[in-house]
Amino acid sequence: MEIGSGELPYGEVRSIPPALKNILQNFFENEIMIPVKPDISVFSTPRRVAVIIKKLPEKTPHRELEIVGPPLSISYRGDIPAAPLVQFMKKNGISNPKNIYIINQKKGAYVACKKTIKGAALRDLLKENIPGIIKKIPYKKTMFWLNKEIRYPRPVLWILSLFDGKPLPFNFGDIKASGRTYLKTGLSYKPRSIKIIDSEDYFNVLSSGGIILKNDVRKEYIEKELLTLSKKLNADMPEYDDDFIDEIAGLTETPFAASCGFDKKFLEIPKELLSVVMRKHQRFFPLSADGALLPYFIGIADVIPRPSLEDSLRHNIKSGYSKVLTARLADADFFFKEDIKKPPELFIENTKNILFYEGLGSYYDKTERIKKLGVFIAREGNFGDDDAADFKTAAGLLKFDLATHVVYEFPEMQGIIGKIYAKIFNESEKVSLSIEEHYYPVTKAKRRVLPSNDLSALCSLSDKLDTVFSFVMLKKLPSGESDPFYLRRAMIGVIEIILDKKYKIDLSRIFDFYFANFFKERKLNSGDLKKDFINFANTRFKNFLLTAGYKPDEILSVPVSESSCDFYTAFLKIDFLSKYKLHEKIFELSQVYKRINNITYKYSGIADFDAAKLAAPEEVRLIKAFESVKKNMLHTLKKNDYTETMNEMHKLTGPVSDFFDKILVLADEEDTRNSRIGLLNNILNLLNNFCDFSNLSY
Repeated sequence: MEIGSGELPYGEVRSIPPALKNILQNFFENEIMIPVKPDISVFSTPRRVAVIIKKLPEKTPHRELEIVGPPLSISYRGDIPAAPLVQFMKKNGISNPKNIYIINQKKGAYVACKKTIKGAALRDLLKENIPGIIKKIPYKKTMFWLNKEIRYPRPVLWILSLFDGKPLPFNFGDIKASGRTYLKTGLSYKPRSIKIIDSEDYFNVLSSGGIILKNDVRKEYIEKELLTLSKKLNADMPEYDDDFIDEIAGLTETPFAASCGFDKKFLEIPKELLSVVMRKHQRFFPLSADGALLPYFIGIADVIPRPSLEDSLRHNIKSGYSKVLTARLADADFFFKEDIKKPPELFIENTKNILFYEGLGSYYDKTERIKKLGVFIAREGNFGDDDAADFKTAAGLLKFDLATHVVYEFPEMQGIIGKIYAKIFNESEKVSLSIEEHYYPVTKAKRRVLPSNDLSALCSLSDKLDTVFSFVMLKKLPSGESDPFYLRRAMIGVIEIILDKKYKIDLSRIFDFYFANFFKERKLNSGDLKKDFINFANTRFKNFLLTAGYKPDEILSVPVSESSCDFYTAFLKIDFLSKYKLHEKIFELSQVYKRINNITYKYSGIADFDAAKLAAPEEVRLIKAFESVKKNMLHTLKKNDYTETMNEMHKLTGPVSDFFDKILVLADEEDTRNSRIGLLNNILNLLNNFCDFSNLSY
């Protein structure tokens, strides 16, 4: 099947094939239950979505289904079927109650019946179901043209449908499927239809028309053309990430590469701005040699150059692309030159007119919060004096470029142009770089790039935590899949920076500072808001670690508390457990922990013990071991030396075992019983300083 349409957006070209394949697999395997798993291939270009399915049977087999009905408890009144059972029998065409039987499930007893589904010709089933399958595709945006019930991202122009080499007609709105496809001629589509015999013929016809149906083949073709043309211009192979080349491949079905040029005077524009104009706005490939941009670029058109027209067509494309780019570069050049005429103070003042969010003030207000917050974070995280001093300068410049002409016209330059302007305004390299990198982490070429130094990291943490904290105050943390303010991304960025830079920072204290300095007067409940933030941050931390390959029990065993939200220390413990969970000492400690917990969990409120009441040799030995381990453990934990911490904790296993072997914990005498329980609870609390061993799975 092929669905031909108006030109699809790249997002749909990319998303339709996997979605349609999943829908078809579900249809064949779960709805009509064919015995052999079919081979389904789905391809897409801007003009067509093609499906080729192999290994299909001519008919579906007869099959018997077990259909579960209502609970037994409501199905009968005495021996007579009650209304729910009558309805169930009627729905499934059962007239004789003897055909109903009882099955036991987890939730109890239910009535059930067996129903025979006769096999049907697959051709008829496809004819009946394909229109509905097309409707099920989850498009990002749809439109309708003649029939409001029929929606598709662009108007459907034709549908090719063949089953075993013969047309399989069905209607999709006003379009009747046939055995013909349509090909483009020259620069436009003309009503030139071609009859298709089978899938092999289909690929041959498309290939003869210059169409490369397979996305990966189309991408390889474009890459070869890029290499060939760049060599002719003595340029390096253009740099691009996978997303960019995928998008170019998704915007063409007959890719045609043309090398073009622009006026050298535009090379005075910062190369980052030139690249953004070419890549983001025109989908062109900039060319460079030895790191310097050249006045050339490569554009990929979607045309079929016939040999007799190739030279003129290439000339027209080059001329058109160069004119379009020249206009955009002239705009960029004008905006850049206008911006650098003005002092940074003017842009900073103008951020007062750019709203951050209703109730949170302008970007000027956000900058003022960032300044104070960053100073506190620097003190909490023991940042160097030089970084703390540079932060005072950098923090005031982080958002100034939002008021520039360049960012207004080219939002992708946010941060990047700020760095460039800061250098022009004679700021240091480090301060200038922090303006760009405070938006990090970012993904470049499928690789996470984090701030390169402590100043940039401090700027990024301050900005992201202000964003998250401020929306916590408005009670607008994301729920479900919706996250319009990208708060999850901001929080994950905070966690990535903390772990990458090894910052031992208590986010709970930072939250308290933020609330006290910026939102205390709003009469909000600090305790509830803080709990919301810690839960939100902790969920992001757990998800981040799960993605990184750590196991759920390892993560759960090191809870991040509301009183001390230190993700770096928690990560070190989890990482240690991931490597040493199977070590005999950790295993034995987990057994001791669980043994103590099994006795004391009902008495968690008893937190003290009287050593004078514990005079038995086993009790005295355990107390001495506890006191010694406690003293040494606090030292090893402070140094994050978890190997020594493990060795110290393990010193308790022998005394605890002896204690349980010789001592009756739940003694009749109340003071003695409470002291023994109190001692054991103190040992549990000491071990909890490292982790909750009860959550480790073996």
